[in-house]
Amino acid sequence: MLNASGAALMQTHRYPGITFVAKALSQNTSRRVLDLGSASAASFNFFMRKGCTVRFENISQFISDQWVTDPEKRNPASICKYLDGYLSSFRSHEKFDVVLAWDLFNYLDLNSIKWLLTKLSAFCHDQSILHSIRYLYEAPAALSQFQIVSEHEVKCQAFAVMQSDYKANSLPDLLRHMPFYHLDTSFSQQSGMPDGVCEDVLRFMPSKKNIKRHASKMELPSVAVRPTVGNVHRSYALETLCEHLSHIEAPRILDLGANIESNREFYHNFSNHVVFAELFNDLRNDISAADILSAPNFLHCDADEKFDVIFAWGLLGYCTQEQLLALKQRLLPHMHKDTKIHVVIYAGYTQPTTPDRYYIKDTCTLYLPQVEDYCSTQPPLTAIRLLKILGDASYQNSFIMKPGMAPNFFEHILVLQKTKVERKVPIV
Repeated sequence: MLNASGAALMQTHRYPGITFVAKALSQNTSRRVLDLGSASAASFNFFMRKGCTVRFENISQFISDQWVTDPEKRNPASICKYLDGYLSSFRSHEKFDVVLAWDLFNYLDLNSIKWLLTKLSAFCHDQSILHSIRYLYEAPAALSQFQIVSEHEVKCQAFAVMQSDYKANSLPDLLRHMPFYHLDTSFSQQSGMPDGVCEDVLRFMPSKKNIKRHASKMELPSVAVRPTVGNVHRSYALETLCEHLSHIEAPRILDLGANIESNREFYHNFSNHVVFAELFNDLRNDISAADILSAPNFLHCDADEKFDVIFAWGLLGYCTQEQLLALKQRLLPHMHKDTKIHVVIYAGYTQPTTPDRYYIKDTCTLYLPQVEDYCSTQPPLTAIRLLKILGDASYQNSFIMKPGMAPNFFEHILVLQKTKVERKVPIV
């Protein structure tokens, strides 16, 4: 058990990042795992069932001991010196397919994180996975103990004592201090996950072309936005998608909304190929489902063109069920298995009265249209109702009521399976 006061009982939660890791291990022949947390019988048995070789190294115990002492004694130099001695005991030829850092990075300064991952890179090969946990609002007074029960359940030792001075590192700051590690996906606010916890799954990609990609993360793209735009919104979804785009070779972006010059300028920080479908005007004119299916060049792109990210903004909330099903059929040929769709959903009956414009300032900031009471004979589009209509869609990430977000403004990152809708099922 970790040396921390105020420890509570173990709590079981869903950690989809561990599900991701387990699936990756099942497709790997080497299956070597480095767990930087404390050893447990549950985790050991889990990895044995997977046919893995696991090495537990409880460096989290040392960090916890440092953290619970006087904050002035949390000396990064002494921490790195200790970790250097610890890593020197590794055999030079050891390579791991998965490294589990758990919540370690919440208790190290950014330079120490960079130093540690530079050292660990010697024990990873191309495409090795790094799993870590971020606390978004507050963190326990010391590192937690995690026990993997199954692919879908993890027990975590919860602490009653929380840090009063905790300031979470932002995802862009973390990634700028993780040389050659690139974000594959993040999980937060999903069903069964603990509140205020986000999981990041990164890949070690040391090839030369990724050196340039890492260097590009040192700058935060920003564009000039006209001064008459609406309320400021902190967009965690946009931040996640921008990080995803920065690690794709020659990505392609489709924006279903209005062709906004400043948005185009922003997208060009990540992609040289950007298409605006301008459904903004079509939905204002109440386009029919039949026209969506048959109109030539409806999306303003080539028939065989595929996109990595599609920005739908709040447009789906103005579609009837028939329009949504038709739009799905038009989008499917332009998607691959990893295409991500950005969706905005308003809570209740409050949203702009007609499809409106969203202005991007930087990777974390949107300017939103004015929100009004929305009167319609259609029931409001909720996250659950959208999934029921689309049939085979799922949310990869959901961002709801987080610090800096506009009220009643929910963002989701949606993925679609490539199957055709055979029949229309009424949604009540």
